[in-house]
This record gives sequence, structure tokens and C-alpha cells, in this order.
Amino acid sequence: MNKKPLISDRQKLGRILKETGLKRSDLARRLEVGYKTVYRWLDRGVQPHPAQSRDINELFKDTVDLVPSVLSLRKTFKDPATLLRKNEKIRERFFLEMTYHSNAIEGSRMTLRETEKVLGGKNVKGRELFEILEVTNHKNALAYLMEKVSLGFRINEAFLLRLHEIVMTGFENKLPGRYRTGSVYLSNTDIRLPSAQEVPFQMRKLLKAVNRYGKNPVQKIALDHYDFEAAHPFFDGNGRVGRLLSAAQLLSCGFAPALVTVGERYNYYMALSKADHGDSRNIVQMFCQSILRGYEILEK
Repeated sequence: MNKKPLISDRQKLGRILKETGLKRSDLARRLEVGYKTVYRWLDRGVQPHPAQSRDINELFKDTVDLVPSVLSLRKTFKDPATLLRKNEKIRERFFLEMTYHSNAIEGSRMTLRETEKVLGGKNVKGRELFEILEVTNHKNALAYLMEKVSLGFRINEAFLLRLHEIVMTGFENKLPGRYRTGSVYLSNTDIRLPSAQEVPFQMRKLLKAVNRYGKNPVQKIALDHYDFEAAHPFFDGNGRVGRLLSAAQLLSCGFAPALVTVGERYNYYMALSKADHGDSRNIVQMFCQSILRGYEILEK
């Protein structure tokens, strides 16, 4: 159990008031509570009910720039990559959560419990071989990532293609470890995807700059993720490999890996869609939310 949350409800409320200009009465209306309740939370140290705490968290994520919170946590957890390698329980939890959610976002029917069984080497009845393969492949890709990535790690094309090769092991028609040789079509975007001939050039451009993080590494990594998904360089596995690539970038910069959950699938695709049209705030904010969730795993 956590001794205390990474960011307390009181801190979240304070930042909402400060950064949005809302008054306490406005805040009470937004959270559908009385003014006196907000007063007790802020001035008396009263802890909100768990349901109210969830409402506070949602309002916090929707209204407050989360980049400073992520940057602040990097000072507390200085080297998540080493922590994940050394602490078996944390690593197993990270592997389970990221494998389950990343596969589920792509349409896997495997439950969290079934995913846990497969990761533990147990049999799961009633599932197809390809469903089991998706779990073991993702686990193996994470193991490869953890073996290679440390602070200052530099990503290259060989690393990227190896991640895809592992994720697509057993799916030979998807060309494991190779860029696509034909066109692909997505239903959740109206932006034209690059042709197969354009893919190597786009990936060369992305990989040339992938290790340059600048003054705002969180924003850079979020935008890199968008660029990768917009290039859609493989026949299949783009979402899973893209999220693994982001995890490698974050760990190499000293951040917790981002954990995008299946419950946020719609918001995730919507954020990518808005970035299609030049609005990158949503994808950056979503990445920050996902990184905060990664820090929650580390803290436990």
C-alpha cells in the first residue's frame, strides 16, 4: 500500500484554483459538492471520499498542465530503469499492466487475470494461440527493452526493428522486424498515411532526432509518439511498438514509463486525431497522465 499519493487531493485542488482562476464556489459546483466541503478539504485537511477523490483527479487532469508534475517526480525517482531491473515485484507489475493494456487497446480479448496467468507460465483455456502469443511476445519485448535501456540509452533503427520482430514473432505475414511493403488504411484518421516507399525516409527522419529531447523532453516524447503512429511503418503492431518505443525514451531520460490504459482508448485515439490537425496539447497531456500512472506503479 502507498503511504500517501504522489500528488495529494489538497495539492490538486490548490493547483486547479491557481491555474484556472476558478473560485472555491466554482470548484464546488464543478465537483458537485457544497462550498463547506471544499473548505474542509483545503483548510481542515479532511480527506475526500474515494469517489470524490476520483472526481478531483479527473478535473485536475482536464484543467491543469501536468508537465511540471512529471518533471518534479523525476527528481524523486531518479532512475526508474534501474529500479525496474532490481525490484522484481515492481517489474512484474509493470510487465502485467503494460502488456494487458497495450494489447487490449489493440482489441485483445484477454482479461487482466488471463494475461497474468500467461505471464506466469500457466495455461489459459478457451483462448486462441495467437492471443497467447500476443501476451508472450509483448512480455519478451519488454524484457528486451529492460535489458537494453538505461539512463542515456540511444535508440536506433536496429533497436526499433528488433522490438517489432519480437512483438510480431509467429505472425510471419506481418513481416516481423521489417517495414511494411504495401498500403495500410485506418478508420480513426482522415490523414493520408505515407506510402510504403515513403516509410523508410520518414523513419530515418524520426530516428535521426529521436534522441534529441531539448528543454521539454515530455512534450518531445509525446510528439515523437504521434509522429511514429502517423508514419505507421509496419503492417501490424504499430500501437504496441510505438508505446514500447516511448517507454524506452522515457526510461532513458529518467522518467517512469507511460502506461496508457484500455479505459482511455477513446481519449487516446482522440488525442492522436487532434494532433493530426495541429492540436498537440491533448496528446502531451495524455502522456503526462500515463507517466503519472507509471510513477504510481514505481511507488508501490
